[in-house]
Amino acid sequence: MKTLEESLQASWQRLYRWAYQCRWLFVVTLLVAAGVHYVIYTNHLQNFDSLHIGSLYIADFWEFSPRWETQQGRWGLRFVDMLRGGINQPPLSAFLLLLFYTLAALLLVRLFQVRSRLLRWLIPLTVVCAPYTAEVETYHYCSAAYALSFLLAVMAVTWVACCTVRWRWIPGALCLLLALSLYQASLGVAAGLSLMLIIFQLLRSPQDSRRTLCLTGQLMAMGIAGTAGYYVALKFFLRYYDTSLAGINGINLVGLDLLKNLPVGLANAYVDFGKYFFTHDIAQNYYGQRVGYLLLFAVTLVVLVRWLVTGYRPAVAAGIAVLIALLPAALDVTDDINPNTRVELRMAGALVLMVPFCLALIDAAPRCTRHRMRWTVAAGAVCTVILLRGFVVQINNDAMVMLAQKNKIVNLANRICLQLEQNPDYQAGAEVCILGEPQKGLYEDLSPLNDKASGLAQFGLLSFDPTFNSRGWHSLYWEELGINLNWCSDEETRTVCATDTFQQMPSYPQEGCIRTIDGVVVVKVAEIR
Repeated sequence: MKTLEESLQASWQRLYRWAYQCRWLFVVTLLVAAGVHYVIYTNHLQNFDSLHIGSLYIADFWEFSPRWETQQGRWGLRFVDMLRGGINQPPLSAFLLLLFYTLAALLLVRLFQVRSRLLRWLIPLTVVCAPYTAEVETYHYCSAAYALSFLLAVMAVTWVACCTVRWRWIPGALCLLLALSLYQASLGVAAGLSLMLIIFQLLRSPQDSRRTLCLTGQLMAMGIAGTAGYYVALKFFLRYYDTSLAGINGINLVGLDLLKNLPVGLANAYVDFGKYFFTHDIAQNYYGQRVGYLLLFAVTLVVLVRWLVTGYRPAVAAGIAVLIALLPAALDVTDDINPNTRVELRMAGALVLMVPFCLALIDAAPRCTRHRMRWTVAAGAVCTVILLRGFVVQINNDAMVMLAQKNKIVNLANRICLQLEQNPDYQAGAEVCILGEPQKGLYEDLSPLNDKASGLAQFGLLSFDPTFNSRGWHSLYWEELGINLNWCSDEETRTVCATDTFQQMPSYPQEGCIRTIDGVVVVKVAEIR
């Protein structure tokens, strides 16, 4: 018992010293992140998924589709939502998101044992200012939970890497279990980060095979136990709620014929890895980001090749090279296990780790001292500054596109409301249905920044599906104008949308764009089916 008590005290003291040393780094990183993301949370910018759900939401209690989150495997979201009473206002959600990502970024600096003071300040910024982080932020109803999932995945690996007790994989497995319960894509974060730490262990201590095997075994035990625990808990909640996994994005097929489909999954992982960093298909990579990635990877490759060739036996160097080549498969693990459905947002979170990993490799290379900066560290810092500039501009580019879309729709909603109030059927108490996306009607003007915006920003604020499109209008009226119209039901919405009368109506504001169909006052903003 005394040994356990002394171990806990020593762990607490190490944690306190680390927190004290990182206090200014934490404050500055959080403040910079708050400034970069300012336009998003102050203007309540969100994507279409977040809009039609609304700002008051508790997972698994959504009246439109009860148990929806558990059916997607995210049984832990309910408990996070209950902690905040289901209120997901953008400023609070954004603060929690940036707080969790900042803490995770500081843990990365600790895990990678970064020595350069300059890189210690730059690495956290590459996480909190990543465009991926801003995309997650636009999911106000789950953004904080997704960020917490990322943090828990990093903490899972931290337990194994930084503790010395034999059973340290157990708390790590618990963290991983909770991370997966909030967002399964965090499995890629844990897997990729684990492989990175094994690579660093081999680079720093190639002769200490016992320690390398111990670290590998502990990480594998953590991963297997955490994943298995999550799966058992998922089965329990599915049975308790008397439901099953949803077919969306092939979630219900994960695990079936895994070995058979593994070659396709691995191919997808490497293709998506390349697309994420060097094309505009997943991440936008405008404003010099592709150049920044290319230069950073080139500098890292030069450092790594020189390091391996001059410092290791050929067999060891080849083994390290193979592990590095496996990184895309580990980071894109969702592609590996679900090759039929590739959801870029799910694997992008793990790919955020690549920039800190490259900078840590540059920093860890031999002949790097505290008082003399090598050219490679300086080159890595320059590449990071190029990337950060691109990240910041990209986030604000997307924010301005979303803000223009929102202003257009809110102003349009206000004008429609004025006309509805003059409609005799509406005045008599008839139900209302508004359908269509303004950019697909007579309000097709787009922001000049639209072509360089993210896919979510380009998609728009309203869904193409009649039910969710109508629900988006409901939320807009209530949350932006404070008006709750006498909306018709989802069934009536779909019925009205399918009628020939609606399809033949002109779009707002043309004459005849407001008409009563089967007792429902219908406003057609644009074509929709």
